[in-house]
Amino acid sequence: MRGWGLIFFVILLIQEQGFFPQVGADDGFMRTNGVQLLLNGSPFYANGFNAYWLMYFATDTSQREKVTSVFQEAKQHGLTLARTWAFNDGQDRALQVSPGSYNEQTFQGLDFVISEAKKNGIKLILSLVNNYENFGGRKQYVNWASSQGQAISSVDDFYTNSIVKGYYKNHIKTVLTRRNSITGVAYKDEPTIMAWELMNEPRCASDQSGRTIQVG
Repeated sequence: MRGWGLIFFVILLIQEQGFFPQVGADDGFMRTNGVQLLLNGSPFYANGFNAYWLMYFATDTSQREKVTSVFQEAKQHGLTLARTWAFNDGQDRALQVSPGSYNEQTFQGLDFVISEAKKNGIKLILSLVNNYENFGGRKQYVNWASSQGQAISSVDDFYTNSIVKGYYKNHIKTVLTRRNSITGVAYKDEPTIMAWELMNEPRCASDQSGRTIQVG
């Protein structure tokens, strides 16, 4: 990991755009006042950590105690924010097995991660795809499209190929509308989820100006 890589958010709790329900000031959702983060009307200062592996471990019920332990220890040390993956594309313990096809056991692992974070008062940033091949990432998406006959020239086609973009947009919709099997709360309505990250450490080698990423 090269730092937090919080370059792009899908959402930083933008209720005013209409995708999320309008909610009150003391509901546990993060808000902003200029550059200041606010939680229940008071300034929020994050003291956070990365733990990419949480869903992967929680998918195996025999390993869930490791997830519980890390959140309990984080709370004891005053940590308030964790960043982790909400993706695993076509790999071992995959969340998205193939485009639009999801492993319920893995999704329940992510449900558990969110519920344990909530129990311990820790906010989450959930990342939705990887720039790198680990856990699938951009390469898996373009490989899926290539196997369906799409003319793929490089992994950078992730940003421009309409089929690949469709796969990714569907993943975002599927995750945000997921109803947690433990808490009963849809992810998009869960105040424990502070923000969504479009990609872990996005790169586009064919256009280093950043324009392709922005337009894509």
